[in-house]
Amino acid sequence: MTDQPSSTTPARAETRSVVIRSRPKVVFLYPTFLAALLAGIWTWIELASGTPLAEVSLTPGRIFWWVFAINLAAMAFDFTRGEFVALVLFFGVIALGIVLLDERWRFVGPLREVLAHVELRAHPHLYLLMALALGVIFLLVVVNGRFDYWEITHNELLHHHGILGDVERFPAPSLRMTKEIPDLFEYCLLGAGRLVLQPQGAARAIVLENVILVNRLEARIQRMLAQLAVTIEAPPGRGGKP
Repeated sequence: MTDQPSSTTPARAETRSVVIRSRPKVVFLYPTFLAALLAGIWTWIELASGTPLAEVSLTPGRIFWWVFAINLAAMAFDFTRGEFVALVLFFGVIALGIVLLDERWRFVGPLREVLAHVELRAHPHLYLLMALALGVIFLLVVVNGRFDYWEITHNELLHHHGILGDVERFPAPSLRMTKEIPDLFEYCLLGAGRLVLQPQGAARAIVLENVILVNRLEARIQRMLAQLAVTIEAPPGRGGKP
């Protein structure tokens, strides 16, 4: 006797809508926020233990500076996969050249001594106020995203914007969508990418930059549109009979 699947087994939840929010580039500064918070707390603890500011460890300042510099570089330029590989090779050649040239001219040692006199040290108030400023900006970005976002349903593409809830509507059937990863660093930081939506009959494409977790959102949209296609194409009777 063959076991039949239970009719009480819940079906997979149907995706009814997908919300897409385009974020400003400032959200990619969250590593700087974390570094400032870490440096501020670290320096504050050392000062609280009785260490004079002039003798506080240079480590938190160095961590903050390197994270801040790399973070700015990641935001300033878009690195595709090919450019990222070229960048890694470039710095690899530079490092190899320094090693080879240092064997003859011995300039790394004096340069290290000069850099050792650079004191990357600051009062914890500076680090903590920078972390506070970034935290407030992140909060405002989240609040703004509650009033300006796109929503894809089975039938419509909706643009919600404004405090009063203004809505623009576009037809969702035959919606064309393209996902792009213009910057590998931004993708590594927040899984961010670009979504290009082309509704049927629209004069121009809708470009949504800096969409966080873009791969997950794309999968949800594709699943929802596939559900719509199955609903439209399924025959009316059981087993394909009318």
